[in-house]
Amino acid sequence: MTYIKEVILENFMSYKYSRIKFTRGLNIITGPNGSGKSSILLGISVALGQTYTERGRRLGDLVRKGEDIARVTVVFDNSRHNNRKPFPWFRSNEVYFTRYIRRDGEYWHEVNGRVTPKVEVIRYLSKVGINPNNMLIIMHQNMIEQFVYLSPQEKLKMVEDVLGLRIYRERIISSLAKLSEVEREEEKVRVSLKQAEEQYSHWSELYKRYLRKRELEEKLSRLLAEKHWILVSEKEKELKDVSERIRSLSEEISRMMEDVHQRENDEQIILQEISGLEEKILQGNIEKLPIFLRGLREKWIGYAEKHADIREIRVRLSFLKEGLKRIKKERQRILRRIKELMEKAESYGERVYSSRSVDEVEEEIRRVELDIASVGEIPQNTLEIYNRYKEIFEEYNAKVRELTENKERLKAEIEKRIKLWEEKILDIVEKLQYNFSIYLEKIGATGRINIVNLEDVNNAGLEIMVGFRGSPMSILDPYTHSGGERTSTVMCFFLSLQDYVKSPFRAIDEFDVHMDPQNRKILLSTLFEISRNNPEIQYIVITPGVLDEIPPNSNILIVQKTRSVSELYKLGSA
Repeated sequence: MTYIKEVILENFMSYKYSRIKFTRGLNIITGPNGSGKSSILLGISVALGQTYTERGRRLGDLVRKGEDIARVTVVFDNSRHNNRKPFPWFRSNEVYFTRYIRRDGEYWHEVNGRVTPKVEVIRYLSKVGINPNNMLIIMHQNMIEQFVYLSPQEKLKMVEDVLGLRIYRERIISSLAKLSEVEREEEKVRVSLKQAEEQYSHWSELYKRYLRKRELEEKLSRLLAEKHWILVSEKEKELKDVSERIRSLSEEISRMMEDVHQRENDEQIILQEISGLEEKILQGNIEKLPIFLRGLREKWIGYAEKHADIREIRVRLSFLKEGLKRIKKERQRILRRIKELMEKAESYGERVYSSRSVDEVEEEIRRVELDIASVGEIPQNTLEIYNRYKEIFEEYNAKVRELTENKERLKAEIEKRIKLWEEKILDIVEKLQYNFSIYLEKIGATGRINIVNLEDVNNAGLEIMVGFRGSPMSILDPYTHSGGERTSTVMCFFLSLQDYVKSPFRAIDEFDVHMDPQNRKILLSTLFEISRNNPEIQYIVITPGVLDEIPPNSNILIVQKTRSVSELYKLGSA
C-alpha cells in the first residue's frame, strides 16, 4: 500500500519553499494558530485536485503574495509490494503529483513531470483507493462544524458519498426518473390512443356498413349473374326445342320426299302398264278388247289417284319446307339472342346453374337492392381510412402495452433497488452504531444514529442523537449543544465512519479546536490507538494544542511562522 512520502510547497500561501517529509503510520503536525499548519493539508488537497478547494475561493489567491505562480507536489511511494507497484503505469519508485497555479487562476496538473488532465489524475488516484473528494480522507478545518448544520437528508447523502453507497441511491433516482418519463410518455400515448380510438370507432361503424354493403353488392352481383344465366338457359332450352322441331320436320320432309319418289316410281309403272295395254288394244284383239279397255280404265284411274296423291303430298311438302325455313330463321334468331345473353351473363362471372325461375331471382334482387339502399351512402375511401386508423390505433395500443410493461418492470426494479438500498443503509448504520457508542462512551456520552423517512428515497435522512453526562439524548444541532459537545460527537461519528473508508492515508485538520481538554485528550488518544491498530494506513493529524502524550513511532512536525514565512521543523519519531 502506498503512502505520502513528501509534500513540496513552493510560493504557496505562507510557504516560500518547503519540503515536508512524512512516514508511514502516524504523522502529527502541530504549532501555534496562524503558523500555516492547515496550508499543508490544503496543499495536499490542491495537488490531488480536490473539488472542495476550488469552491468559494479563487485558486489564484493561494499564490504567495508577491509571486506569480505557485507549485504544490505530493510524492507517493511507488515501491513494489507483493511484487506489484501501487501505480503500475510508472516504473519509478516515487510518483509526483504536481499542480501549478498562476496568479490569474489558471492551473494545470503534472504527473512525474508530464502535463496530465485532471480526469487522468483522478483515475490514477482511484487505482490506489484515494478519492480526494471524500471528506473522511481529507478532513479540512471547520468540516466538523459544517456537518452539524447539514439537514438530515444532506447528512445521509454525505455518509453515502464517503462510504461509496451513493451509487445505490443514484440507481434508484435514475430508475425513478425513467419511471416518471415512462409514465409521462404513457399518459401522452394514452391521450393519443383515446383520440385514435374515437376515430377508429367511428370508421369501424362505417367499415361494418361498408362490409355489409359490399356483401350485399356481391350477393346482388351473384343474383344478377344467376338471372342472366337463367335467361341463357331458357333460350338454350328454346333453341333445343326449335332444333328438335327442325330435326323432326326435316325427317318428315325426307320421308315425304321418299314417299313422293316412290309414288312417282309407281306412277311410271302405271304409265308403262297403260302404254302396254294401249299397244295391245291397237293390235286389234277384238275378243280381249273389253278386258283391255276395262284394265286401261282401271290403270288410268289408279294413275289419277297416284298423281293426285303426289300433288297433295307436294303441296304439303311445300308447306313443310316453308315451315322449316321459318323455323331455321327462328333458330338463327335464337342463336343470336343466346350470344347476346351469353356475353352479358359472362360479364357477371362464370356460368351459374339454377333451378329457380327468373321471376324468383328478380324478386330476391329487389329485396337485396332495398337492403343496399337501407345501408346508405358510404365514402369511397372508407376502407383506406379505416385501415389507416386501425393501424394507428393498434400502434398506440401496442405502445401503451409496451410502456405499461416497462413501467411495471421499472417499478419492480425500483422496489428491488430500494430494498437493497435500505438494507445497505440499515446494515451500515447498525455497524456504525457499535463503534459510535464505544467512542461516545469514552467521553462520557451516549448516542444513537437514526434513519428517518427511509420509505422516501428523496427525503430519507440521518439524525444523530446524543446525551452528555447522563442527560437524555436529543437530536444533535447547532442550538441545543455546545461547540465542544458538537465537535466531540461529530468526531466520534466520523471516526466510526472512517473504519469503513478504504484509503492508504487519512488527514484530519484541527478537529479539536472547540473541545474541552479532557475530550480532546480522550479523542486524540483514541485516534492514536486507531492508528496503531491500522499500521498500514498513514494518518496525518493537525492540531494546534500541546500534545499530552507523544505516541510511539510517530512523526512529529512543528510549524512556525517567521516574517510571514512558514517553516517546518521535525521533532523526530517518538
